[in-house]
Amino acid sequence: MPARGGTLVALGGNAFARPGEPLTSASQAAFAADILARLLPTLTAMPRALLLHGNGPQVGHMLARVEAARAAAYAQPLDVCVAETEGELGYVLAQALHNALRARGLAREVVTVLTQVLVDADDPAFARPTKPVGVFHGAAEAARLRALGHVLQEDPAGRGLRRVVASPRPLAVLETPAIARLVDAGVLVIAAGGGGIPVCEIDGRLAGVEAVVDKDASAALLADALDFDTLLMLTDVPQACRDFGRPGARGIGRITPAELAALATAGHFAAGSMLPKVEAACVFVDRPARRAIICAPDNLEAALAGTAGTRVEHA
Repeated sequence: MPARGGTLVALGGNAFARPGEPLTSASQAAFAADILARLLPTLTAMPRALLLHGNGPQVGHMLARVEAARAAAYAQPLDVCVAETEGELGYVLAQALHNALRARGLAREVVTVLTQVLVDADDPAFARPTKPVGVFHGAAEAARLRALGHVLQEDPAGRGLRRVVASPRPLAVLETPAIARLVDAGVLVIAAGGGGIPVCEIDGRLAGVEAVVDKDASAALLADALDFDTLLMLTDVPQACRDFGRPGARGIGRITPAELAALATAGHFAAGSMLPKVEAACVFVDRPARRAIICAPDNLEAALAGTAGTRVEHA
């Protein structure tokens, strides 16, 4: 039997561009090279490892391209836009990881798996869009998008208005058996990008749906299915905070899943921002041998050493 354990690393989609800088192909490649150089010791230390990424800004840009090209090219539904950004960022990350390994004289195969995630067609989330996608908009652009039938909400961190779409709960990653075989063979796998492509099963057939699955929920689901022991979620803040956005907000260091779940219930975390990471951590750390870490790339090493970030584990 192959060894169990391992690490799933989830990268936030917003991290592919530095704060205040535009998102470009060059910025994505630069971020991938930088972050994978930092992550390489963690990924290569584990015989079983997987990399997962967000795609919120990227899928928003893809939707903008679709709208701009309506008169000149065929339209693409949201699930196809998710698939395109999963392929785009999977390529960028795989190339950067390949180059980082080669530069250090390390031999390890890298594979990107285009991943479908099963959701329930009757999930209540389809009636309540909450998942932010794309760039932030001013009032004029927001009014134009609302006139086209899109739903926009104010960002919890006060950065502006963003389009929101349905985010149904992931039930299963359909390519899990193939991913497991690759991981067990020592391949560094990139999968479930953007949370995976949302699909429903109707009369025994798969069909894509207009939604975006939360990447952290998919990360917890896939890490559990692969029997990993560490879920590492990288974001643009050093750690989760009690009383986020209020006077006296305090960072959270080491905490048990029960304690963290109680804080979530009490409303300490912003929906669409830190809350999905907190919920994913609580779901994944369901046994003593597991841990979840929430941190920023800049404090990654300290978080792995247990001196920074939010570390969710049993007492």
